[in-house]
Amino acid sequence: MPTEVQTNSDSATTGLPSLRVLVCQGDGATVPKLRQMLTAAGHTVVGEAKSGEECLALAEEVGPDVVLMEVTLPGMDGVATMQRLMAQRPLPIVMLTACGDDDTVRATAAAGAAAYLMKPVSARQLLSTLHVAATWFAQLRQAKQDVQNLTETLEVRKLVERAKGVLMDSVGLTADEALQRLQDTSRERDCPIKQIALEVIEAAHLMAPQMSSGIIEPRRHPPARKA
Repeated sequence: MPTEVQTNSDSATTGLPSLRVLVCQGDGATVPKLRQMLTAAGHTVVGEAKSGEECLALAEEVGPDVVLMEVTLPGMDGVATMQRLMAQRPLPIVMLTACGDDDTVRATAAAGAAAYLMKPVSARQLLSTLHVAATWFAQLRQAKQDVQNLTETLEVRKLVERAKGVLMDSVGLTADEALQRLQDTSRERDCPIKQIALEVIEAAHLMAPQMSSGIIEPRRHPPARKA
């Protein structure tokens, strides 16, 4: 069930950010203790689930920063729940278990667990692990975004170079003049230069250099002199 449990403690006093935590425990016996550890450190328990299905629904509803999940759950177990959750709404997940066999550890790691804790767990272990998991996940997400941005930048650069070549061949512009025309058109039409470059390339492909956008105009030859 969704809930908002927080004490007056400020996690800023520890120098660590406050986290919104979703707790998923099958029997619920350890939930009060976990809740007390979290709220005492200034974190917010935004939901408490007793099954994998309920955890998936709550994660979508409350949008936690991190999930604290038991491996053993009724119905859909913690590993299957984590796989569904990572596909549905990727976020850092810390797994709790009383069984630390190799198969369980490998299964949780393969499913995408950010960290793994053996019960019983102390407050220090729990809090430090949650912060490490949240920090690691944020860094991973930023790294993926950086790669995506770099890929997009390289793609745009390649398209602009191709469009410059089209303008240089069809209009007789220099490389600098071709780039200037693309940039000017981008500003005038208030649209990304990538879109302008794609239009230029498409126009050349369709053999229609006089397209209505006016980016490409046919090369004009002086009238022939009379003999």
